[in-house]
Amino acid sequence: MSTTPTEILETVAAALETTVATSPVDATAATEAGLNIESIKSLMDSFDPASLLPDLSKVFGSLATVCRVAVMIGPIVLLVLGLAYLFLSPKEANYYFGYRCYYGMGSVHAWRFTQRMAGILLGSLGVVFTIVMYAISGSFAEMEVTDMVWKAVSCLVWEAALALIATLAINLTAAVRFDRKGEYRKKTKE
Repeated sequence: MSTTPTEILETVAAALETTVATSPVDATAATEAGLNIESIKSLMDSFDPASLLPDLSKVFGSLATVCRVAVMIGPIVLLVLGLAYLFLSPKEANYYFGYRCYYGMGSVHAWRFTQRMAGILLGSLGVVFTIVMYAISGSFAEMEVTDMVWKAVSCLVWEAALALIATLAINLTAAVRFDRKGEYRKKTKE
């Protein structure tokens, strides 16, 4: 039988009240004579510290919901960023909003090309990820807990890796197509 924190506090308060009532002048005598240490020790022996923790199912809901939300955040962010780069990016290069890379900020034409390419690539990656991750996360409720968590972690790793590859593709395409001033690179003919 575990003791609740409220019961422990009531017992300690009762022990302290009897101690103060018996010997209010001498603190050492009150500790030795009136404080019932044995009753406090017996209560502390049966005390379970885990009873202080909140019920995690009440805090997080179910673990399947937490995993499902964690897996779906990445694709939705990619989709929103892709749409923002495609439709909301400024017409000229700036340091506040837009997909900024070294070769894409050299001229207005390079900036617009980079924004359009980032919007299409990240937006389409977000749409594909949203569909795939929704299908995968639908099966989380039937899985064992450890399998579900590892599946969610592997999904997050794949999302991060493919988003990194998409970012590198955008940067490399801008570097191959434009020079540092934002002008088209000239093709040399031999």
